[in-house]
Amino acid sequence: MKGVIIAELVRWIEEAFSPAVADAVIVRSGLPGNGVYTTVGNYPHTDALAMMGALADISRQPIAVLADSYGYWLASRFMELYPEMFEGYTDAVTFLRDVDGQHHREVTKLYPDARTPSIVVVIDGEELTVSYGSHRPLADVAHGLVRGYIDYYGDDLEVIRDPGSPGPHAARFLVRKPARVLSG
Repeated sequence: MKGVIIAELVRWIEEAFSPAVADAVIVRSGLPGNGVYTTVGNYPHTDALAMMGALADISRQPIAVLADSYGYWLASRFMELYPEMFEGYTDAVTFLRDVDGQHHREVTKLYPDARTPSIVVVIDGEELTVSYGSHRPLADVAHGLVRGYIDYYGDDLEVIRDPGSPGPHAARFLVRKPARVLSG
């Protein structure tokens, strides 16, 4: 896993909770290197999982909720760190459609050893299905990223995770206009 994901996880914990909580998470995780990560280094994804588990213990929040919140926050960080990835896009649907074919391809050009997740997008009328698959169990982070991109573009869309999705390594998200309740 690229170090940027883990380094940003530490930053998110510091911002969302506090630097003291981030230190406690690192200590409790028992990670080598005392939680020091370079953004371009490669690290085991289990380091991020250990930190999420420690944060869940400390904060008494479910890992899935924390991972989703981190993904949501990470979307805005990606926009700050890699603005060129978002140039030319005016909506989340178009951006999400191009994640696997355009953006992940660019990542692998920069980092030939990177193992990006598979993102398959199918557009059916006004609905979009985003299928996520990875050897890393980060589907909850992916859910947060999708939500974050939708909010960034200001699209009036909701994200519904398919309850039949197989688990943390794969998930399917339905992106659509919210159902409106008619009053009458």
